Amino acid sequence: MGTKTMVMPDGTKIVYDEYGDRQQETLFLLHGNGSSARYFRPQIVYYEQYFHVIAIDTRGHGRSSNSKRRIQFDDVVADIDMIRQKEAISSFGLLGYSDGANIAMKYATIHPTHVKKMVLNAPNLSKRGVYKILWWVDSLAQYLTRLLAPFNHYAMRRNKQLHVMSEPLNISRRDLERVQAPTLLVIGQFDLVKKRHIERIAAILPHAEIMIIPRHSHFVTYTNPKKFSTMVLPFLRQGGRHEKI
Repeated sequence: MGTKTMVMPDGTKIVYDEYGDRQQETLFLLHGNGSSARYFRPQIVYYEQYFHVIAIDTRGHGRSSNSKRRIQFDDVVADIDMIRQKEAISSFGLLGYSDGANIAMKYATIHPTHVKKMVLNAPNLSKRGVYKILWWVDSLAQYLTRLLAPFNHYAMRRNKQLHVMSEPLNISRRDLERVQAPTLLVIGQFDLVKKRHIERIAAILPHAEIMIIPRHSHFVTYTNPKKFSTMVLPFLRQGGRHEKI
């Protein structure tokens, strides 16, 4: 493993970890809200056998900073593309979890020619795609961290992270229709993201399919990383249909 740091034009420092052989196809890993590249460490042992893996601490998360008042999707997308350019990578696969899946979708709509394939674990285009309990918890967390922010650095940082969950992705139907990359949409049987919302996304993306993992929740990548990794690897390696379960 190697760790690299890149300073963006606005002064933000982005940190990312690199695994595997650079001669292999590249796979970018994008973590969820409030997490970091460390989240993927139990999975990377499976991916690095077949891919050159780049796991990013997205702006305002983990070891990465954020020089702006807010964390915005467009800035995160720009950060990813700056890393792509620095590493001289023409195209790559994307695997994103939760907010990371939303960022992957956003990136693919802006830079469709650079994305070879995607695994989107529990993405959502809007609040309506997620069960209300998540938004109740998020609203409470935002309220509490906002109260504590003037007195606690962690609370201030966490409040900025939580705010991203309420940010509109601004992805239109036409945007999704331009994405030509084969895409696997994954959710747990008891996910926080609604199955019908995933079906809606799959119906719009030109080359999408759905995997539902039985007896698992929104947090399957954490509770059973080995199972998740081995289930999505055939798709990542082939860019086509996943193994049936």
